[in-house]
Amino acid sequence: MYLCIGVALVGMVSYLVCIKMGRRKDLGIYFLILAVSGVFGVLICLQEDVPDRGSADEIRRPEPGSGTTEEDYVLSVEDLSIEEPYRIMVENRHLTKGELEELFGQAVEELERTFLGENESLDRITRKVVLADSIMEGRIDVSWSFDNYEAVNLSGELQEDALKKEGTLVEVTATLVYEETQMEHRFSMMVYPPEKTKKEQFYELLEQDLDAKNRGTGDVFPLPKEVAGYALVWERKKDHRPYTILLLGLCAMAGVAIGKKEDLRKAKKKRDEMLMAEYPQMLSQLALLLGAGMTVSNAWERMVLNYENRRAGSLEACPEMPVYEEMRITYHQMKDGVGERMAYEQFGERLGLQAYRRLATLLVQNLRKGTAGLCRLLEKEMQDAFDARESDAKKRGEELQTKLLLPMMLMLGLVIVIIMIPAIAGFQVQ
Repeated sequence: MYLCIGVALVGMVSYLVCIKMGRRKDLGIYFLILAVSGVFGVLICLQEDVPDRGSADEIRRPEPGSGTTEEDYVLSVEDLSIEEPYRIMVENRHLTKGELEELFGQAVEELERTFLGENESLDRITRKVVLADSIMEGRIDVSWSFDNYEAVNLSGELQEDALKKEGTLVEVTATLVYEETQMEHRFSMMVYPPEKTKKEQFYELLEQDLDAKNRGTGDVFPLPKEVAGYALVWERKKDHRPYTILLLGLCAMAGVAIGKKEDLRKAKKKRDEMLMAEYPQMLSQLALLLGAGMTVSNAWERMVLNYENRRAGSLEACPEMPVYEEMRITYHQMKDGVGERMAYEQFGERLGLQAYRRLATLLVQNLRKGTAGLCRLLEKEMQDAFDARESDAKKRGEELQTKLLLPMMLMLGLVIVIIMIPAIAGFQVQ
């Protein structure tokens, strides 16, 4: 067991060191397997470890009532060339005569105490008696019999029709069994007709009244207005199903609203990811056209027209690109008379991302100060965008590895279980 604990600790510490060194994938997986193997070894040792087992040539018996235990040994007989596994069945320690008498004495006290149930004494039994199948925490089995089953049945229920008002004497026999020892305990009880509460009496009279009305021949079934001096008020039970349906409808509406909100959030997240993925390419194309001598507005128009031509030629070859769709809106705004500065500012506001806001600011500054240095600023922005894209790709890869770690560990545990269970089962069979 100590070896397994040591292996588990060494494997886990080594695995953490590999994570810190960035070698979790190539080297750390081996230490993880070692750690999991050690943990399973410890669990198996804990399962098989039995305290106070005694010396090698003796077995400590289980306590009385604990049942039979099994011990696996390796039997060696040199003269017969025997050395093989051997399983020994050990019964629990049997009680001495004095201990057995004491046990049955305690059992009888518990039996009579349990038997009464809600009754106060054996001299006046007016309620159901409890016929326990076992007592003393299951160590002693009990079977019951009566000399008058017309008064009490084997479920302990009183048979009211067969009972006399002055009481019926019933003899009870309880047979107690512990291992191979039996003992009969006999006692008597006086059984009276069940005592009913006012509520029970009321319901009995009500049922009699309703049964009498059911035998009538009229078209109307009149409900009683008074029973045993109690005034009755009848009211039809209200059907709450419509309110339940309304509540479910409200819950469904809330669920749909939450679902739509979640869908919008996911759609916006996906659109932002596409915009950030398209940002470096868009900057590269814009910087290339500006470097060829075009103005910002002409370069913008050229990019939009090229995108529209590609879309018109084949939708499959050129899928919809959010950044160029926004550029189309800006282009048509400028064609409709919106100022170039205002169009660029609205472009940055609509996209809402920090990168595009910076681009809009650069374009607006270009209108104020001229094109000097704009290409250099765009190239720097493009390089920063490529670096951010590479960093985001690495981050996504690390998140994917983390998500795959739990399934990998579960699969590893399953493989170890599949390998070890047959081996343990084969050892037990031998």
